Amino acid sequence: MKKLSSLGRSLVVTVLTVVCSPLLADHHTSNEALGTGAVGIINLVAQDPSSYVASQKLNGEIFEQLGVTIAGACTAVSGNQVPGEMQFFSFVPSVADAMQVWDTMIGSASIRQLQEELSANRTLAGNETWQIIDGYGGEIRDTWATRLVEVNPTDVQQYIAAIKNLESAYHENGYDDIEFDVYQPIGSGSQPLLNVVAVAPTLYRLGEVFDVLNSESWSEQAYALVTASRPALVSDKIYKCEQVYSSI
Repeated sequence: MKKLSSLGRSLVVTVLTVVCSPLLADHHTSNEALGTGAVGIINLVAQDPSSYVASQKLNGEIFEQLGVTIAGACTAVSGNQVPGEMQFFSFVPSVADAMQVWDTMIGSASIRQLQEELSANRTLAGNETWQIIDGYGGEIRDTWATRLVEVNPTDVQQYIAAIKNLESAYHENGYDDIEFDVYQPIGSGSQPLLNVVAVAPTLYRLGEVFDVLNSESWSEQAYALVTASRPALVSDKIYKCEQVYSSI
């Protein structure tokens, strides 16, 4: 392998620390590769989110070697506790692949050293691994927006069915660029039962998704099934996201 620059080494550490969120590249095709497998996330606070994202785009070769399908970064724009709050994510084909990356990280003294070097530019807030329950099947994009909610449904299967029904209702009424994805946290600390991500091309379009909830009977009816199967949300945040790597 070629000797890595400091930014390249930064990328290695980020990927190995993460393992594996929602998503998205330049080709606009429906993608089934993100419908199953695992998603790993590193939660962090960056001094300069834009520079942090740019640094991760330099060595796609590293992501390829690790078997990552899609990698990117999401910066919280609403619901965050501090400026610069981010999630860096990668999709991998399976939970087993995610665990293998953790194993690689544990055994590497050089990676731990590089993590210490990076600490001056970012503050880590913990890692999460999610198993995909109902994954992303929409267009692959360079940038997009998401709403991430954490929930503890009273009936998990009923709630998942309600989310799928809500997505179908949007698609049938002119919102076919909207996705609702469901993930189950595994080994992610104190987490709710499910994480649900609403995905839209832009923040404005994401806002339209929720405007229509109070103005159209079809959306009100579908959303009522969602709220009936869960208590209040555990957490609710909105992110602006950007892709840094795609193997698709």
